Amino acid sequence: MGRCSRPDTAKAIQPHYKQLIGNLGAQALPIVYSDVYNIGFLGIERMHPFDSRKFGKVMRALQNEGFFNAEQLVAPTEATQEMLLDVHTQEYLDSINSSPAQIASICELGALGVLPNAVVQRNLNRPMRLHVAGTMLAVGLALEHGWSINLGGGMHHASYDTGGGWCVYDDWTLALRMLRRASQGRVQKALMIDLDVHQGNGHERDKLHFQDDDLYIFDMYNCQLWPADSKAKAAIDCDKPIVSGTGDAEYLARLAEGLAASFSKFSPDIVLYNAGTDILVGDPLGACKVSAEAVCKRDEMVFSAVLESGVPICMALSGGYAKDSAKVITQCLSHLFNKFQLIQKSSKL
Repeated sequence: MGRCSRPDTAKAIQPHYKQLIGNLGAQALPIVYSDVYNIGFLGIERMHPFDSRKFGKVMRALQNEGFFNAEQLVAPTEATQEMLLDVHTQEYLDSINSSPAQIASICELGALGVLPNAVVQRNLNRPMRLHVAGTMLAVGLALEHGWSINLGGGMHHASYDTGGGWCVYDDWTLALRMLRRASQGRVQKALMIDLDVHQGNGHERDKLHFQDDDLYIFDMYNCQLWPADSKAKAAIDCDKPIVSGTGDAEYLARLAEGLAASFSKFSPDIVLYNAGTDILVGDPLGACKVSAEAVCKRDEMVFSAVLESGVPICMALSGGYAKDSAKVITQCLSHLFNKFQLIQKSSKL
């Protein structure tokens, strides 16, 4: 597909991303991934239903299907403390850099609180900073290529002074603020489409905190689940709550309504797509009954609406707790690649 940004805009952002680029070869695709994304503590991570190694599973499955070589993926370097301070307070950063108990609380893994801080920092906090850098890079690549995917990220429960729900940093707000500066004002208005089953209270609280009128949020979430954040809800522009037990037909109908309303009321320069798979039937934390086929149709509907509008889209994986979450993500991404001819399969793989 063609590029959605003017060449001068894409060129202008390159110097600003220099610190974050670890591997960007001539044949690089607008897909960001690092092996460091995958979090492990000698099995302790399995005490939480989130598959903290799903990112590598998705990457390997897509590679095995012949969509790319691993060398074609953009590998980010770590987001620095200076970068994180653009959104997060010094007090908050100090707390997660020094206290295993703080990170244990955010990730809902009490066992982490008794581990040495150096281990927690290396095995969890550092990977989280790579996820942030991945989303930062992905938004820039979306401008250049018209689309991008971070095979990680989407930590939509973290805000400027707190974290929760396995989300330590607000990678979306950090990425958007960096992109706006890097593009020298040519990219300002952003549409956030948050389809994780849980309310995206982190970036919603940050929208209110930074008084960001150029961010339009469409959030479709199970209103009967955590976090039920009434303060954050004030930041939602297109509020489409669903309930436990929601199935394919109702879900896709609500999505169609939300997409139509959002694009009729707001004209973005870029779309940020938080594509959680925890709406999937059988997800222990989602309580919905959406099939794998409907999750793929959801992603297709989002990409179709965005690409028809002529603006770039950046996608991050966000949440998903079913045992087959990685398999469904792979299925959905394969469908997107084929449907929109985003990547041509190579017989050489």
